[in-house]
Amino acid sequence: MSFLEKKGAREFAEGDIIFNEGDAGSSMFIIQSGEVEVSAIKNKQKVVYAQLGKGAIFGEMALIDGHPRSATVVALRQTHCIEMSRMLFQKNLEGMPAWMASFFQIMAERLRDANKHAETLTTQDNSRQVVMLVSNYLSAMEPNNLDEIVTPWKPLVKDISLLLNLPYDQVDQVLNKITLTPVAKSEMNYEHGRMLIMQDFSHFKFFADYCKSRFDEKLGNELPDQFRKMTAKETEIILFLKKVMQEQRWEPEIEQHLFEEQFDAVHAKPLSDYRTELRKFRNSNLISSKLDSDDVKMYVVDAEKLKTLTSMTETIQEFEEMDSKI
Repeated sequence: MSFLEKKGAREFAEGDIIFNEGDAGSSMFIIQSGEVEVSAIKNKQKVVYAQLGKGAIFGEMALIDGHPRSATVVALRQTHCIEMSRMLFQKNLEGMPAWMASFFQIMAERLRDANKHAETLTTQDNSRQVVMLVSNYLSAMEPNNLDEIVTPWKPLVKDISLLLNLPYDQVDQVLNKITLTPVAKSEMNYEHGRMLIMQDFSHFKFFADYCKSRFDEKLGNELPDQFRKMTAKETEIILFLKKVMQEQRWEPEIEQHLFEEQFDAVHAKPLSDYRTELRKFRNSNLISSKLDSDDVKMYVVDAEKLKTLTSMTETIQEFEEMDSKI
């Protein structure tokens, strides 16, 4: 037995806490036998990072950079470890090239940064990840003769819980909330138990794309055009324009003076306050102007563009509501 094995030998019984998240750290551990669980509290919930066995190393980041422990480590059964102190580690580094010590330091900093980023994920972010993974999971399945995708509930929740490292109950709760929307429901099956029935998978997949866009936005990526939300003023004009067009059975020409009067009456402010928004819609050729045969000013509306815009606006509003509820 080497000097290190004699000097650093540590025994832990099942359930022993080897160190807690936030503790000062000055050593790392090498597992000789047994098993440990590495976990941390994220958003007030325990997240298990890993279960480590013989030959695994843990606690090395605190040893390298001296920062507090970033996770809690608990012995899952009788475990024998070798503990290496920072002093001994630094002494061993002295025999290595200078760049090697810098390399270890950089790696530790990158791991710390990754942990900090993980801490910024909210419960809503986790729910969005569940939606995205359910969409991927179901996309490989064939719909039944009613164009529904049906799958056993428990195995789905278990798989997603494992893949995302989230508590089973949290994933189960997200799926329950999805079944409260028009896209899905659940039913009991005598053979397989509870079943998830996706009634409108294409719409759910679109919602999953929306969740991904919001997740990417938080990571600093640009939103796709289809999920860019219009301003409040733009939305007011679009929805009012749709109302007027419906009332006149989608005839493309609207008398400008009457439109402005109606808009002022509904919104209690003049359309002149919306110059920037109107300019944008003119530039996109949604709205143009003309004089009719009596020299009356008319708005000319591209009905197809308006239908597309209003449909997307309403869909985003629907998805925002769904997103807030999951």
